[in-house]
Amino acid sequence: MAEKKKNPEFTFYKGKPVNRCGNILYVGDTDQPCFSMLQIINTQVLEDVELPQKVAVQLISNDSSLSPKDRVLKRAMKDGLYNAIDIASIWLDQYQQEHGKMQ
Repeated sequence: MAEKKKNPEFTFYKGKPVNRCGNILYVGDTDQPCFSMLQIINTQVLEDVELPQKVAVQLISNDSSLSPKDRVLKRAMKDGLYNAIDIASIWLDQYQQEHGKMQ
């Protein structure tokens, strides 16, 4: 069986991989028991650069036995990308402490 290799080109935040697909960012490994999803709701243009203003944050379980609604463990709305990605990282750390080490 082929061994799954980690992509070394991922961006990391506090040791967690961050992937972006359009207006959605995923924090953490999606193969783990849970990960965070950040959705950029609106942006502000500052000197030709789009900066996220409102970001929806969700901690999502990978437990397929749960309904899609029940898979969302936590949710919040944050101002700015830094605040959103920081709370996502904190939630992942808390989940890891409460449920044991994620592999």
